[in-house]
Amino acid sequence: MTKEIATVSGLAEPLIARYRGLICDLDGVVYRGAAAVPHAVETVTRLTADGVPVVFATNNASRSPEGVGDHLRGIGLAPGGWSVVNSSQAAAAYLAQRLARGGRVYAVGGPGVAHALAEAGLTPVRVAELEDAPVEAVVQGLGIDITWTELAAVGRVVEGGATWVATNLDLTLPTPYGKAPGNGALVALVQTATSAEPNVVGKPQRALFDLARSRLGSAPQDTLVCGDLLHTDIEGANAAGLDSLFVLSGSSRLRDLALAERPLRPTYVAADVGGLLAPALAVPGLSAAHLLELGPGGVPLIPRADDPGSGNGLGNGNGNGLGNGALLQAVVATAWAARDEGRPVSDDAGSWEGIERRLGLVQPP
Repeated sequence: MTKEIATVSGLAEPLIARYRGLICDLDGVVYRGAAAVPHAVETVTRLTADGVPVVFATNNASRSPEGVGDHLRGIGLAPGGWSVVNSSQAAAAYLAQRLARGGRVYAVGGPGVAHALAEAGLTPVRVAELEDAPVEAVVQGLGIDITWTELAAVGRVVEGGATWVATNLDLTLPTPYGKAPGNGALVALVQTATSAEPNVVGKPQRALFDLARSRLGSAPQDTLVCGDLLHTDIEGANAAGLDSLFVLSGSSRLRDLALAERPLRPTYVAADVGGLLAPALAVPGLSAAHLLELGPGGVPLIPRADDPGSGNGLGNGNGNGLGNGALLQAVVATAWAARDEGRPVSDDAGSWEGIERRLGLVQPP
């Protein structure tokens, strides 16, 4: 890594300087629908220009990696230094180890599902072709045009003995208009009509992380995961033995983070992916001197901009997200410390949204 990136803004080394490769989520981290998340394109461009390899690993199985690449270039990301892997590829790899080459697999979801199966040497079969010959397995991934007929067929072939693989169980998907049903919601619909349980390969399972890390060529201790979902990106990173940066630009909010149990807690937190270029301390490693006072309602008390506070040196930043980074870390560390000590922490969404506004955090539309 170059000296330039290690001394950004004249401050201590940025977070990413501690790692040799980045596994980065997409929806809610780099883009929401057709629009780029603030600071995402500039940050990734800076990383790749300075020789930090990036693998975008997404649970969204609806598009091929090439299609996702076109999307990324369309929002302004320069080509080179990054690649894309998705949960369809993880599902195809899972079945390729268990089926003979050319095995017939019912493909449910967007074009990315069938593309990944064919790429792995398997034969994707659509619902209209199911009567031609039996299938050995089903891969169910997200697709915007999935029909009742397709979902009903999943239950039918699974009950008939086919292996059922779900690319992921994300219940929601961030869009420019708010949350939309994710693949997990569609899998749950099928589960109401069958006694079978799917084999899940996407995050938080480690298969997708292992695939991404093989692309990076980095050891676990040299790999950082960046994501916006506690139950997929962060839980999966922890299970895979990888450090993680949680960003508040997607679906999970500050309240979710503050109330997270240990398996869902990230190593670092930031407003958005731009935090990779800012100095950061591991949140679990913050000392008691950096913690805030917990108010009577169980909410950390944020010092005013002109308040020297209790000597923790945090202040209230300059409102641009970067200056408030240390304060955000302190808020989260304070909540976790209180929970671990058995002290009550507020679960009121409005109180935590108020803290987000005080810190100038990016809010999804």
